Amino acid sequence: MSTAASADAPARAWHLQSSIRTADVAGHAWPYIDTQGDGPALVLLPGSVGTCEMFFKQIAALGRALRLIAVSYPTLSDPERLADGLAGLLDHLRLKRASILGSSFGGYWAQYFGLRHAGRVETLFLGNTFITADELFSNPLFNPDWIRGTAAVDMQTFWRDRVTQAPDTELKAIQLDMLSGRQDADNLKSRFVGVIEARACPPLAVPADDIVVIDCSDDPIIPPASRQAVADHYKNAERVTLPFGGHYPHILNADAYNAAITRRLPR
Repeated sequence: MSTAASADAPARAWHLQSSIRTADVAGHAWPYIDTQGDGPALVLLPGSVGTCEMFFKQIAALGRALRLIAVSYPTLSDPERLADGLAGLLDHLRLKRASILGSSFGGYWAQYFGLRHAGRVETLFLGNTFITADELFSNPLFNPDWIRGTAAVDMQTFWRDRVTQAPDTELKAIQLDMLSGRQDADNLKSRFVGVIEARACPPLAVPADDIVVIDCSDDPIIPPASRQAVADHYKNAERVTLPFGGHYPHILNADAYNAAITRRLPR
């Protein structure tokens, strides 16, 4: 896995490359971190920007009590292929069932895992996500023509330049790190293509009692209409709305996020 950090750069809390393993699933590399904790298994899927390392706060806080499997999924846009690939990763890990948590684009295609592999889902957590991209298109960041027509490396540069202009925060440092080589450009673009091509997932066989929708009141990426569309699509599921956390509550409001997860995992 390539990184932008030089040999003498200070270690960051999210630099977990020494813990990353890779499974070959149907010819695609699936990097992952497996904490091998004692408790129930929970798979963590990041959004468009970032690797499995984006869940470093969950790994630090919960990795011994739970078996956390944080995944950097391959350069694929199709939610069904990603869902089937994740099933192959679970086979590789000898896991018949697990809880699945997806954030943003990860939360979108996690719905298709629930569609195609419902019997393998214990609890399905849908975090800061969407049903279709319709409500996102008003944001120029999700302009379909721009995403399809922009070279992967140019898209990566655009996002890095955009993040550079933000105030200095922990999240900014993490995103710059990811956009400077920890996540490669082709992988980044494939995820954005997956976002703009999103189609509503058909009804799931996963019981509504086993679905949790997590969103944030101050999410700057997923607009209120998209948040409501998710709630309406899963109207009988539990909905947890955090007062803050933006689009990355697993980083920006980790204690509340962790609490929302752990209280719904099987005992």
